[in-house]
Amino acid sequence: MISQFRKHITLQLTVIGLWAGFFAAGGVAQAQVATRIQVSSHNDDGVLSLTVKVADVGGAPVSEGSVSFETTKGSLGSVFVKDGAATLDVHYPPQWATTVTAVYHGDAAFAGSAASTTITADATSGVPGFTVTASPSSLSLTPGQFGNVNLTVTSQNGFSEGVNLSCSGVPGASKCNFNPDVVTPPANGSIISPMQITTTAPSGISSDETARLGSSGGMYAVLIPGVLVLAGAGAIRRKNYRALRVLGLVLLLGAGVVGLSGCNPRYRYLHYQPSPNPGTAPGTYTIVIAAYSTNGTAITYATSSDPSCSGAVCLALTVQ
Repeated sequence: MISQFRKHITLQLTVIGLWAGFFAAGGVAQAQVATRIQVSSHNDDGVLSLTVKVADVGGAPVSEGSVSFETTKGSLGSVFVKDGAATLDVHYPPQWATTVTAVYHGDAAFAGSAASTTITADATSGVPGFTVTASPSSLSLTPGQFGNVNLTVTSQNGFSEGVNLSCSGVPGASKCNFNPDVVTPPANGSIISPMQITTTAPSGISSDETARLGSSGGMYAVLIPGVLVLAGAGAIRRKNYRALRVLGLVLLLGAGVVGLSGCNPRYRYLHYQPSPNPGTAPGTYTIVIAAYSTNGTAITYATSSDPSCSGAVCLALTVQ
């Protein structure tokens, strides 16, 4: 009887200890507090400000968790809640972001909630870009001349990134140079990159000049050594004049040297001279200036207002 009473007391104490440990360990889960949020937007000079206020059902501000701003094409970003508020500034928001949903991600104490707002388009909140203009837009050059053109890169909607410039359509024996070929306009401002177009004048020896030099050069190449040989042979045959014989040997040696050193280079030049360069051919040409910018994830191209131009701007070049 006494042993059974002891077992009963021990069992009760064990049950009490288990309940105490359960409560001490937080075994009873606390219910999350419901929240509500308010979201508003403001557009100013290309900057979209999204502001969210987070509070519990009693109106007390919540300072935990984070808020993300979602659109139909993805998230614009997320921020942490502080003192019951969270603000995200989006510079130059995309035009398709007409509706934004603010999603509050709660924690163990506060439940999540969401609210949406409609974005009002701003006059300067379009997609950032740039334009390119040329002054002058046409050049007239003769082969061997160069011309200068100022390319003005103008920012639109706060654009301020590096713009790469290049050209195509230049005629043969000519080229274009930019100084510099990468420019960065200030936001809503402009910058100038001077460009120079150079042409080449004809150069080299013509076929008529080759024939003329070949005939006259060959005559002199034979005549001069021939005179020296005759003079040297005549001096050697003078048996009574040793000095004249020595002079004759010198003249013969000179004739050989002249023939070897004069004829061979001339032969090489007349038969293997560099090809003539006709220079930049006369005609009319359209120089296409291309311009693009990349931030590592997207490429922005400048297009011309002229539908017949395939680049940012086109120049008319006349070579006379």
